[in-house]
Amino acid sequence: MLNVSIAPDGKKYPLPTEQENEKEREILKQITAEQRKLGRKIVAVQGLGFVGCVMATVVADATDKDGNPYYFVHGHQRASKRSFWKVPVINSGIPPVASSDPEVPEIFHRTVVEKKNFRATSEESVYGLVDVVVVDIQLDATKPSFGEAEKGYCDLMAFREGIRTLGQHIRPDCLVLVETTVPPGTCEKVVKPILEEEFTKRGIDIAANPPLVAHSYERVMPGAKYVASIRDFWRVFSGVNEKSIELCREFLSNCLNVKDYPLTQLDSTNASELAKTMENTYRAVNIALTLEWASFAEQIGVDIFKVRDAIRKRKGTHDNLLRPSLGVGGYCLTKDPVLANWAMQTLFGLEGCLEMAIRGVNINDTMPLHTIEIIKREYESLNNLKVAVLGVSYLENVGDTRHSPSKTLVEFLRKEFATALTHDPYVEAWPELDESKVESDLNAVLPGADVVIFAVGHDQYKGLKPAEVVAICGTKPLIVDCSNFLSDATIAEYKKLGCKVRGVGKGHIV
Repeated sequence: MLNVSIAPDGKKYPLPTEQENEKEREILKQITAEQRKLGRKIVAVQGLGFVGCVMATVVADATDKDGNPYYFVHGHQRASKRSFWKVPVINSGIPPVASSDPEVPEIFHRTVVEKKNFRATSEESVYGLVDVVVVDIQLDATKPSFGEAEKGYCDLMAFREGIRTLGQHIRPDCLVLVETTVPPGTCEKVVKPILEEEFTKRGIDIAANPPLVAHSYERVMPGAKYVASIRDFWRVFSGVNEKSIELCREFLSNCLNVKDYPLTQLDSTNASELAKTMENTYRAVNIALTLEWASFAEQIGVDIFKVRDAIRKRKGTHDNLLRPSLGVGGYCLTKDPVLANWAMQTLFGLEGCLEMAIRGVNINDTMPLHTIEIIKREYESLNNLKVAVLGVSYLENVGDTRHSPSKTLVEFLRKEFATALTHDPYVEAWPELDESKVESDLNAVLPGADVVIFAVGHDQYKGLKPAEVVAICGTKPLIVDCSNFLSDATIAEYKKLGCKVRGVGKGHIV
């Protein structure tokens, strides 16, 4: 049991032994040699998380005009108890992520089983066999104090170790393409120096063979258009030198739909890295603004969503106004402003901070508390209140719980001694909250509920009939709509059944 990796479905996968590793090294060499005879270049994707695993399939699925694959792809995932299970799962042709996008299982089956040009491994020596490494290592921002993002920082230790591993194995002519969202300055001030150090240790002349490093950030949306958000979307890129830029442009042009979504080259990797963090900061601040106005709307009897729809009709200037909700989650908007703020102060040594960006993060991080305030307007105490939280992922119709605002909601409900039960059709376990099981059966969470919170807009929830919900509850619960998931007609049905209905920004409900 000590050397076992456990998948989300509970299935156990033994970690490889040294003997098995040795056999794997020989297999990798053999596969690579065979693929090179077919005229294919070899790519490794470092990290098979939500971005890396699907990016690997997109690269493997790319073909020339005659339908021949450009690349063979080795997906690398460390042999850790936490994540090794992804290797055997992927090699069976099954995606290690849950998504509502039907193309996800199709592209995994096509590249792993049919084309046989994508394979996962935990063996680090694979990096010595490839022409391109796409870096998709998870990199997070640490916020030591809730609601005080200004104290946040970036721990680069794991990222540095991953880059050092590359430096110990890759050929000098191998392109290292960083796809991970990183603090501005990372490619020039972290990646390149580490590779130079490791090259020098190996006796490689870095003047004659400088490391080839590029950056091109992903814009992945793991929902109904998961695969398309990687393949059919605009890309920004740059490199640390002309050769890096040239190789990066060639690689991206082969893999992505650049005909319809042309590449944008920036002057430096600093610029490309800043573009990603600024892009997501813009969205984060936009959402933070809407919460302030949602609270105002609630107090004066206005539906903020109808106001928003009216404003968004002004195309070209106001149609990108976002919406308030339970809160902001996911891997990007919650951390990217913090990464940029940390880089400004630490990597570049500049004074001051990105004040508006950090303020936006603080508003968004504490946004779930507003839903608790809505409940408290109806109940004096949350003690022993039974609350059914419908949706624990951070986005509708996906199973990604990273930085989900539902986590903050559930934690604070329980701190006030409410009984918070969780349900999600896409999530089996919730590691961030140490919950081994999230219910997929509404009959396990709704009976006896005093409050039903529509936290995430999964299609299953939008299709629920009020009479069905109330019948399962056996009560007349307070219904809380966290992001305009319920129409006025649906709200009226709940009210006819004797339920009170409230919602974020829905001040028009009486």
